[in-house]
Amino acid sequence: MKPDLPPVSPLKFPPLNLDQPLESRLKLPDGSMVKEGYRDPDCFDIHCQSRFGRSWFSIRAECIEHLEARLGAISVRIKTLETLLKQGQPPESLLTAYDDIYEQLEMVYADGSLGALVMISKLYLVGAQFPPLATPGGGLKAAVMAAELGYVSVYSFLGDYHLGEGRAYEAAEAYESGAYKGCSVSKYQLAQFAERGVGGQLKSVRAAFDLYAEATTGNYPPAWVAMARLWLRNPGEMPRPEHLVGMLKECVEMRCEGAATALAEIYLAHDHSSDTKRMVMSLYRCAAVGGDIEAQLKLASLLAGEGAWEMEIKPDLEEALWWYEWVYDSENASPAQAVLAHLKLGHLFMAKDQYDRAAHHFAFASDTHLEAAELRRICEEKGENLRRWRQHNTGGECL
Repeated sequence: MKPDLPPVSPLKFPPLNLDQPLESRLKLPDGSMVKEGYRDPDCFDIHCQSRFGRSWFSIRAECIEHLEARLGAISVRIKTLETLLKQGQPPESLLTAYDDIYEQLEMVYADGSLGALVMISKLYLVGAQFPPLATPGGGLKAAVMAAELGYVSVYSFLGDYHLGEGRAYEAAEAYESGAYKGCSVSKYQLAQFAERGVGGQLKSVRAAFDLYAEATTGNYPPAWVAMARLWLRNPGEMPRPEHLVGMLKECVEMRCEGAATALAEIYLAHDHSSDTKRMVMSLYRCAAVGGDIEAQLKLASLLAGEGAWEMEIKPDLEEALWWYEWVYDSENASPAQAVLAHLKLGHLFMAKDQYDRAAHHFAFASDTHLEAAELRRICEEKGENLRRWRQHNTGGECL
């Protein structure tokens, strides 16, 4: 049996470690590098004030902002490149674009950005999937260099890469290095490992809870959601996190996955009034419209009749179908969430006697759910029988 590995860190919430640039490479307003100016910390600000009429602090902040803007634009180009390749565009036709992106990243690194090294590794990994773009000796080399130069955010990237390849121990090692250096994302991922007892981590709910708590000190929204879930499942073992409801509300506003369902569970645990139920349903809907996959699945299940009576709502199978279809079509859904949506759709279509459509969805879930394989077989048989019956009655009215 494969280990229950967690997903990679949420892309929507990158590390907020405030990594420092290579200051000696930053450009002063006259185009010269910092290393060419005065390096005495006590007089460098005086030098900047006298020469440029600005403090070193403001010049430095402007340099960092400019570097981040350049990296952001290049990141969009890499994503576009990857999309085109996955859509089938010949890699050879994108060689010029690939090389230009690489050159731009080298220039950003030359101007002091260690984040550019991580992005170079991302570009290498995209190219490695399409041999004409593969760079010999590329891979993680640039990212490892960033780590050696003190770039803390790189550890979550390295951990995510190894985790995506199924190498739990290597991922845990990278996350441990990042956590030791204060990376909130790495602490969050280590907590995920501790919850599951994988990657050499001892399975411990308490250890996971404490790691999530540490990650929240770095203002990492997914950690608040995960900590809330652990507390809800183990209220007698875990202390209630301070300011939990307020922080979850902020997480909902930031469209953090799972925040709405966790907040709703807290509301319903303390108040079962009709007003609270209406508020919770509104919370689910708003989060679902905002792209929260967990909220979409929860809303779909309620509309399909699962818990509808308790929530005082009328089931709506057509809307439930719509939400489940939205989930499996979403690029933000995890493989497990997409499979669950297919499984639920299979059951709904089977109940509507639409056996071919039910079998289609059960097929997607049959590898991970034993019941789906059997239900697929049953639906295929029923679908075939229904087609024969219709052919036999072609002279009459078809149902």
